[in-house]
Amino acid sequence: MRRQTNWLMAILCTVTASNAFAGGFEIPENTTLGVARGGTGAVNRSDPSAIYFNPALLPRADGLQVLLDTNLVNLNVDFQRNPLETPAREFSPASNDAGFFPAPFLAVSYDFGIDDLGVGLGVFGPSSYGKRCLTDSSSGECEYIVDNSARHMMMESDLLQIYFTLGAGYDFHILGGTLSIGAAASLAYQQTSFTVVVDEVSGADGNWNEDPQAQGPLAAKDLTDIKPTGFFGVVYDWQGLRIGASYRPPISWETKGDFDIEFPESIQGLVTLENQEMTFKVDQAGSLRAGVGYEHGTHPGFENRPLFDVEFNFVWEDWSRTKAFEIIPTADFELVGTPQPLFPVYQPKNWEDTYSFRLGGSFGATSWLTLHGGGSYETAGQSLENTNVDFVSWERITAGLGLAFHPLDWLDVEVAYAHTFSGDREVEEGSVYQPIPLSACTGPDFTDAACQEPGTPPGNPQNEGSWSSSFQILSAGVTGRWDL
Repeated sequence: MRRQTNWLMAILCTVTASNAFAGGFEIPENTTLGVARGGTGAVNRSDPSAIYFNPALLPRADGLQVLLDTNLVNLNVDFQRNPLETPAREFSPASNDAGFFPAPFLAVSYDFGIDDLGVGLGVFGPSSYGKRCLTDSSSGECEYIVDNSARHMMMESDLLQIYFTLGAGYDFHILGGTLSIGAAASLAYQQTSFTVVVDEVSGADGNWNEDPQAQGPLAAKDLTDIKPTGFFGVVYDWQGLRIGASYRPPISWETKGDFDIEFPESIQGLVTLENQEMTFKVDQAGSLRAGVGYEHGTHPGFENRPLFDVEFNFVWEDWSRTKAFEIIPTADFELVGTPQPLFPVYQPKNWEDTYSFRLGGSFGATSWLTLHGGGSYETAGQSLENTNVDFVSWERITAGLGLAFHPLDWLDVEVAYAHTFSGDREVEEGSVYQPIPLSACTGPDFTDAACQEPGTPPGNPQNEGSWSSSFQILSAGVTGRWDL
């Protein structure tokens, strides 16, 4: 019976959840123009997407404009875990089979006929990958595979994050140029669901057996939260040379919902589980964009657009604030009529700040066609020893191309494609462990006398093996412009 109790407690407490911030991390970049131009947008935008990239640019969006874009993001990630030596056990490879994830972007801007003013309204999320399935999706559903390499990290996740945003910008003509400032207030909504596999407490002999007969999936469902946030920006323009910066502050999420578990046959009928609730706490990074851009000439089809422009952006995201995931499950739980306690879980993540360098530009080839292109380099947010399937943020090199068609004076139709390359990884000394919630060796310090190695969580490293990853983004959108 103790074995059954330990297994059940592990399931209820060991929620090694995966919030998919782009894989949580964000992927360059929102909107079709952003995909095509290497993720730039901090200084040269002149459409409603400025409400996201830099609200100070909203006055450049003349008249009434409506923008609707959709990114289709595909994450390729493959993990082959190294075999266990004691006891001997091999694992099947884990690959993401969830396919393309749609990320729409809707924004409207209007100047109300007032010179130097721009007002914007938008509904959008971050450019990210919000759905994963690292099991077997051949049946159309994400299924539990007992020897899956990723089973103690993340099997499946769905993330929905939406910003409901209202902002404005205004131009001040000083020093022979134009100083623009802008701000946007936003309500950020997040809903996430995930499935992880947990197993029984073991390891009294120093070996953590990971017995496939004592494992099962746990599903956290519809954990939600709403938080205020915003976007702030400033730009200075002098005869087509433009410099600027924008900032989005960090968000501390505390999503709440419920969970369910699939018990092994050995204890089915012995368990009473009611009023299951779950809280998941995690910090999302803030984002600082800074850039310089230049515009020159006149587009062959539009008097108010440049012949060509080029833009360089530097982007900093402070992911080092995300030290860990905090998982707090609660329920009325009895085993053979005996109440059992539930414990919170602290799971270290140790993410790192990311820095990206982005370059992009456009050229008016004809009156009906504009060409876009660009690329970016981004540092890793995840060190080698912390490589994990709950997000994929290694060093990234992204290349993008796009076309804008102008079939009518008031209509732009855009398409773009970008590919993100990440080098393969070989993890030999991993720092991602299976949590053992009934062990007295607990976080955040793991210095209790019960810890076999002070400073190290109990269990086996789960991420040692071979990794590969890449992203593809297909994007399409339309922008309508009317001078009312």
